[in-house]
Amino acid sequence: MTTYHEPSAAALAHRLKEVERDLARAEKDNPEHVRALTEENKKLVGQLAQR
Repeated sequence: MTTYHEPSAAALAHRLKEVERDLARAEKDNPEHVRALTEENKKLVGQLAQR
């Protein structure tokens, strides 16, 4: 049986920084990725706010 472990706050913060960087880059170079990155950004911000 596999158990799910929630990522630590530090891991979430690190991923949020990566997504923000990728989002800034996508706005210039890959506009088709902006929506997915924006959604992931919102999800991560929400997860961090719950902690």
